[in-house]
Amino acid sequence: MAYVDLTLKQFQDQFSTEESCLKAIFEARWPRGFMCPHCEHNDGIRLKSRIRVVECSSCHRQTSITSQTLFHRSHLSLVSWFLAIYLFAKDKGGASATRISKQVGMSYPTAWFVLQRLRIAMQARDEHLTLAGYIELDEAFFGGRTKNPNRKNPPWFDKKTILVMVENEGDHAGNLVMKLVDSPFYEDLAAVVESKVDTETGGQMFRSDGWGSNHVAKIGGSKINMSRIFDQDKELKYLSLAISHAKRFFKGTYHHFCKVHIQRYLDEFCYRWNRRQNFDVLPQKLILASVLHGHVTYASVVAPSLAA
Repeated sequence: MAYVDLTLKQFQDQFSTEESCLKAIFEARWPRGFMCPHCEHNDGIRLKSRIRVVECSSCHRQTSITSQTLFHRSHLSLVSWFLAIYLFAKDKGGASATRISKQVGMSYPTAWFVLQRLRIAMQARDEHLTLAGYIELDEAFFGGRTKNPNRKNPPWFDKKTILVMVENEGDHAGNLVMKLVDSPFYEDLAAVVESKVDTETGGQMFRSDGWGSNHVAKIGGSKINMSRIFDQDKELKYLSLAISHAKRFFKGTYHHFCKVHIQRYLDEFCYRWNRRQNFDVLPQKLILASVLHGHVTYASVVAPSLAA
């Protein structure tokens, strides 16, 4: 699929039929031509009676074009799927299920299910993303205002603790990682940090406020400068920027913090942040992510999501 910036009308013209959407899925799934998943023969025939099916010329096994994709077993038309993806991806602030349901013409539960599956596909594309170089690191607390605030309670009381890491590339921010964690304490965060740090390029340098301590820690050969910070907006400027943008993203689009599925919304925010230089072609990238992800069941979507 060619990555080009399309207006809404151009996108609708290009993907106005089930066949045009199937063609895009086919080309994304088999960019070098059809290959049978059963015998790996490289030739097949589209069936006229079943437009989504390709029959292998060698073993004659039939394969659905949408099988092993996010579109598998969906009763929603591919035209509606593609339009929802375009509207969802083209808005920098994201889109709520309420808005998508009205714009595309589907029920709210269907729109919610579609968007949750897209967020899962977004997370999968960044699953193996690791950070390198100079990394700003800290914890943040999401969940809106605390009910019945008490000064004796810790700052994470009645909120979700999020580990935030972002690359500092001098004049701009690099890639971003935000992970839901069970504890705000350094010892409990070390394993999560190690899983998202590039170990092949040598030791990385971290900057953090030290969770109230003043020392230099090490994670996998990387040094963490954990001296106390007096001006976080200056010394951890890109981390502060990411956290403030993420909270505005939650409040501006969804008007609340979803604590049950918060990791998926964070995954969406990070996916957009890490591809902000390619915003114009984000719809096509998200279509590709949907093709490469695989089938997602409703049961797996409604299950409470923790840090992936």
